[in-house]
Amino acid sequence: MKYGVLYNKYNINIGDDIQAYATARFLPRVDYFIDREHIDEFKTDSGEPVAVIMNAWYMWAKWNWPPSKYILPNMIGFHYADHQLAHQPGSPIKFEFLEGIGGDYLRAYGPVGCRDKFTMKELQKRGIDAYFSGCITMTLPKMPEREDKGSYICLVDLDKRVERKIIKMLENEDIEVKVITQNRERNGDMTWEERCDMVEELLTLYQNARCIVTKRLHCSLPCLAMDVPVYLVKEMENDIRFDPYYDFFYRTTVTKFLNDEFDYDFLNPPPNKGLHLPYRESLIESCESFVKQVENETRTADELVKTVYTPEEVMRWRHDTMKTAMDLWLVEGRVVQKDKKALEKQCVKYDKKIARLEEKLESSRNNTRKFKGELSEVKKDRDKIIKQRDELEKKKKALEKEKADFKALSKFQKIKAILKNEV
Repeated sequence: MKYGVLYNKYNINIGDDIQAYATARFLPRVDYFIDREHIDEFKTDSGEPVAVIMNAWYMWAKWNWPPSKYILPNMIGFHYADHQLAHQPGSPIKFEFLEGIGGDYLRAYGPVGCRDKFTMKELQKRGIDAYFSGCITMTLPKMPEREDKGSYICLVDLDKRVERKIIKMLENEDIEVKVITQNRERNGDMTWEERCDMVEELLTLYQNARCIVTKRLHCSLPCLAMDVPVYLVKEMENDIRFDPYYDFFYRTTVTKFLNDEFDYDFLNPPPNKGLHLPYRESLIESCESFVKQVENETRTADELVKTVYTPEEVMRWRHDTMKTAMDLWLVEGRVVQKDKKALEKQCVKYDKKIARLEEKLESSRNNTRKFKGELSEVKKDRDKIIKQRDELEKKKKALEKEKADFKALSKFQKIKAILKNEV
């Protein structure tokens, strides 16, 4: 049997490679690397089947389903969400590719182990046998310990406000704060060895941290697997990808954290809750059982295929589904275009109103400047009058003093003073 690893060739999130790394650990070797976004096109060199652990997010590329007949799947860690496209303007499609032949594929290779309960429920609604398996990253082993173990904590892709607050909180403590991102430049030319080296370097960094503070799923789950204390700080409390993982972590929201509504000791972090452990053991058992089951398999891909539809039927179904989706996009696009024109008209009206208000504002500024000039002159006149008043007050006081002094003289002295002045 040949073995393959599913990966995202052009990813920018190292979390995708962490998943691929986790699946590869269960395989005796890797004969093929299969781009997740082109699983329908995959073909082996000599037409043999390839055993693949299918933990991944489907279908970012909506046209690539169902997978090639050359893939013999172990359906665990399956995640399907409509939000990657359906929440964008002009993209109304949601679960169309899980209907018809798309759903038949999952029924044929079920039961389907789902990475989250949202996906599980959506499959079950469509009559597909599904259960919550958890994510393959929960099976990762511990990485090597280093001399600096416990001397730092890692802040991984946090809200910048949270990041700054933690750094401030710990600035006088004897611990280093490392700010980490799991994003990297998009590079489809990276070799598998380069990807693995990057994953192992990052996981080793996490393994030796005193604790990890993050909002990322594929940082927090690997750290659970490696028994590294994790604190989740994430604003969205209804992210479908985190159901039921929210319960696995000590956590808070960004808002609560910024308002000091949290209780977590970064210097003495508590051990993880351990709620992931039953799923970890089940995932390991599933993967090991799958590899053991297929190791001596000699049948061809055509002999192993479980679906009953023909390649021509797949092409017709995919064509019709794509056409329906594109028609929906077209209708939605027309609605968006109509709304756009209406908004443009409103914008023109608002621009005119803004222009009028700007004129009024400028007139007000001019009047203010004029008033300030007039006020300045008035202030000068007022100051001049006050000065004249003060001088008169002084003269008045002097006369009053002179009058008081004159009044105090005797009659004889007054006559004498008058005569003296006449002289």
